[in-house]
Amino acid sequence: MTNSDEKIRVGLLSFSDGRARVHENLRTRIEKYDARVCAVLDALGAETVAGGQIVHSPRTAVSEAKQLVARDVEAVVFNIPVFAFPNFPAIAARILCRPLAILAPGEGDLPGLGGLMAAGGAMAQIGIVHERIWGPYESDQTRRRLGVFLRAAAARHRLIGQTYGQIGGRSIGMMTGVSSSPAQWLKIFGVDIDHADESEILRLAAEVPDSQRRQIVDWLEKNLRSVQYREGSKLTRKSLEFQAACAAAVKRIIEERQFDFIGIKCHYDMSEYYCTQCLSAAFLPSRCDWDGPRRPVACACEADGDGAMTMQILHLLSGQSPLFLDLRHYDSAAGLWTLCNCGGQSVDYAARPDDSRQNLKAVDLVPVIEKYGGVGAHVRYLAAPGPLTFARLMHDSSGPSLLAFKGEAVAARPEQTEKTCPAWPHVFARLDAGPEKLIPVLHANHVHAVAGDCLAELEMFARLLGIPFVAV
Repeated sequence: MTNSDEKIRVGLLSFSDGRARVHENLRTRIEKYDARVCAVLDALGAETVAGGQIVHSPRTAVSEAKQLVARDVEAVVFNIPVFAFPNFPAIAARILCRPLAILAPGEGDLPGLGGLMAAGGAMAQIGIVHERIWGPYESDQTRRRLGVFLRAAAARHRLIGQTYGQIGGRSIGMMTGVSSSPAQWLKIFGVDIDHADESEILRLAAEVPDSQRRQIVDWLEKNLRSVQYREGSKLTRKSLEFQAACAAAVKRIIEERQFDFIGIKCHYDMSEYYCTQCLSAAFLPSRCDWDGPRRPVACACEADGDGAMTMQILHLLSGQSPLFLDLRHYDSAAGLWTLCNCGGQSVDYAARPDDSRQNLKAVDLVPVIEKYGGVGAHVRYLAAPGPLTFARLMHDSSGPSLLAFKGEAVAARPEQTEKTCPAWPHVFARLDAGPEKLIPVLHANHVHAVAGDCLAELEMFARLLGIPFVAV
């Protein structure tokens, strides 16, 4: 179902006629359709939580819905193969408050289409966003649409109750990089915003023992393609050990403050006077680091809250590590976009093997450029070829929206980075969106991506969230 090892927990309720005599006559047939939906959900890799009985009265609608709430289902499927009384699914949906899909089997011997439309109309009247799927339950189209719904629904549900940790304030004057008010985020996304000062990185870094600093640097030297110490440069073993201590401090902040995803200001407090936070930005949203295999944690450079939220949404939808990117240039002759950032790109995209540690053999640590007053390393690589889905959560005067499009990273040569900054990680990509379409509608210089195709899931996620979706 997703690339995550966590199954989506799906509640399933079937609905019937409200007359006891008619319900008893239909019950056996409805149960067969119920079993067919269960089989489809199982094939999609879901963990199905089926109702204890077919809903055929207001009281059973209440009791069955409350049982699914108690099981903390992440999405709900209503199976309506007959003309079920539409107030029953409306009552259940109001209690559940979960992303909802209504299914009818697309078979003419029972009036499921009418049942679906009547139930859907009731949902529309009470303001419940839902998906309507009509067609043979085992068809490829039904399975595809149901899979898209479930992935989007699970991401929506899992986002609720999470905490975004903003470390530092606004970076280099970027209004698009500052997260919205905590009240707005909690209202729209169900996500809390907490703040930590960048001085916490320095305080906790001072507590990292020399042995741990050396262990991190030893691991980097052993596993990366190169660590390019240069005499007289900003990258020495001592400066890298300090940068490693800062990265360990960020991990401690995440653990102690229980942050689910984060943004770090970096520019220009840390990057100008201490060291860049490139190790955190490159290794947190990856599947392994010096402490071993791990679950990626979205980490946005420049305290970009909307960027961090976009990365977290992409990760929840796909299970993949999310990318943080800057739009740098479009080569009209080659039809190629250059996307690069000073060091904030997940190392999982350096080679894209199944074994995430193999990515590291395509990664170099190089001295921080002279533009920054601080010391340490940039995390450099050329992204491996492969399909990507791009997205960006944006805000304008009317509120938030979600923009998305597809593209593909292409193979590139190191000399192609000379026009931008050869010390930084780069993605060279062909995008479905050209500059004439993208530039007018993307309200930020940052954009984000994950491997594969989750465009349909992003559109469904926006629907479930109740915000506009901008397809480019």
